[in-house]
Amino acid sequence: MSSDRPTNGKRLVAMAALATFVLLAVGSGCRGFFVNQPNSVAVTQGSSSTLAVAVGTPQQLTATATFGSGTKIVTNSVSWSSSTSCATVSTTGVVTAVGPSSGVTITATLAGVQGSITGSTTGGSAQTLTITSNPAGPTFGVSTTATFAAALNNSDVTSLTTWSSSDTSVVSFSGNTATFSATGGTATITASYAATGSCATGSESITVQ
Repeated sequence: MSSDRPTNGKRLVAMAALATFVLLAVGSGCRGFFVNQPNSVAVTQGSSSTLAVAVGTPQQLTATATFGSGTKIVTNSVSWSSSTSCATVSTTGVVTAVGPSSGVTITATLAGVQGSITGSTTGGSAQTLTITSNPAGPTFGVSTTATFAAALNNSDVTSLTTWSSSDTSVVSFSGNTATFSATGGTATITASYAATGSCATGSESITVQ
């Protein structure tokens, strides 16, 4: 009979471990088995939820994550990104304006969860990019691609331009090549170019059919 005691002990340990695993899995819900994954991420500039940055006056952003147990400032733990070359953001959340631009979005990502702040940059000089494409738009066929180009004062700056889409389910970019995906969809394509002390942007509304 004494030989059964170690086996019973091992069974009890295994059952306890299984129970703990089940409780953690249930507690994690549909978000997956990651106890440190946040429910949401919020980005603020001081006490404001609107971005406002002037050239020559960088601004510190704060990223706050909400967990099941409460909130925590995670500014130095998130990955930062900017929607435009007219504003840069450091790895610690400091935004620097290169030139004036509206609709600037700065995004913070932690464990796959994103939060963002949108606003504008002011000061400096801004110019407008001329956008062209091959084949020409603004209407494109579904499941096709097009190569976009940007010119500033008649000079080609395509290789120095960042391209983005307002709806990546309609059109997405790899470099300056766009892929059109959703029939009947519309989106705005934005080109952004930045140089020392100035930036340039251009946009075009496209339709996929």
